[in-house]
Amino acid sequence: MRFTCVLLRQHIGFHFKKHWIIQGKRIPVETGAQAELEARGIPVVDANEFVLEPRKNVQYDVLGQLPPEVKWDQNHPLYKQEPCYLYGDKNVLLEGVRQAQVLLNTVVYDELPLKIEERLEKMKIPAQLDRSMQQSVLAALVFDTEQVKTAVVKVPERPAFKLPRNYGISNERRNRLLLSKLLTHCERFAGKAVSSTKKIVTNTRFTVPVTKDLDRIQFTLKADSFLISSEPIKPLDNSLYRPQDLTIPDLFPLKETVTIPTTNFYEWNNEYPIKRDYRFSHPQTILLHCAPEDVSNVFETPITDDQQDGRAMIKAFTVAAARARQLYGDNVKALPQPINVQAVQTDSQWFHFSIFQLNTLDLTGSATEHRNLWFRKPRMNLYSECGYLVGKPTLQDYNKDVLKHMAVFYDSV
Repeated sequence: MRFTCVLLRQHIGFHFKKHWIIQGKRIPVETGAQAELEARGIPVVDANEFVLEPRKNVQYDVLGQLPPEVKWDQNHPLYKQEPCYLYGDKNVLLEGVRQAQVLLNTVVYDELPLKIEERLEKMKIPAQLDRSMQQSVLAALVFDTEQVKTAVVKVPERPAFKLPRNYGISNERRNRLLLSKLLTHCERFAGKAVSSTKKIVTNTRFTVPVTKDLDRIQFTLKADSFLISSEPIKPLDNSLYRPQDLTIPDLFPLKETVTIPTTNFYEWNNEYPIKRDYRFSHPQTILLHCAPEDVSNVFETPITDDQQDGRAMIKAFTVAAARARQLYGDNVKALPQPINVQAVQTDSQWFHFSIFQLNTLDLTGSATEHRNLWFRKPRMNLYSECGYLVGKPTLQDYNKDVLKHMAVFYDSV
């Protein structure tokens, strides 16, 4: 017995198939329209006389041979004999922030600088702007009309089980819309005098090659949104923040480059996307998307919060280092003037604010007083629930501190 599909009496596919067969056997009925037109003196012309003849496919003989396929071997133009550790957008560090500290010769402060905290305490967001931001959150995360297959959701207890794919707004679009709304409200709050000194660039690429302990390491990373300014952020007071008083973690027996993939095909050059003589060339803030599908672990284990924070630190360092190489040359070590870059990382629900100050590109840690500084604040949720509840668009537990932090970062000098 052969198993076939169960056909119901009114099966739609069967019905359409039979309907086309029956309609194909019908004989055209003379309607009398042509005789009526001729009686009124209106000429009737066959439409086929005006239809263009189908083009003939002409075969052309290719002279010579196609260029040979470039092979990824020692003859490839990007091949280097010395391998390089290549850190990209999809990578995360195994030990997260601890490993990033050792890799970048950086000390960590679990708070924002004092001048930022003072401004946060004094700042008050107008009620009208706060209500507008809440509506913008709903517009970005609920009311947007994009309908695509959302990211794959996995159950840790059942890794091989595939859940049904839902349709909705993609994580990349949710993050982009939400960050755009936040920047728009920051511009409204700061005023034209401040917003006229800022520019926003999207999908910018930064490349920084460094050498540490005879190992070649190259950071090739992207900033989803890049806020540039006509004036750089003023560096912090070294007498108040003394990096030599803090210690850098010990990863022994691990090496700081563990889980970073290596390759022999790379370009050893520095890349900063803004020209040096451009008025708005100073880096201020990078806005980063960090959805679950944006990053992956080498061991295919779930990404931890600490690994995501380490990713934000490395991206901020890459932006600052690329700018430092552009200003002071490829061989600079201790910077004549520190460079500050602010970083905001989000998955459209939680937000992580941090500030990186680049003091040196000497990553060996030979001079403790020239270590780099990274300030971070614990994550904060913009909301607890945003979506349709009982058929009604709902935004629960909205946190206005996110807009307040964003406004302070936008107006930093």
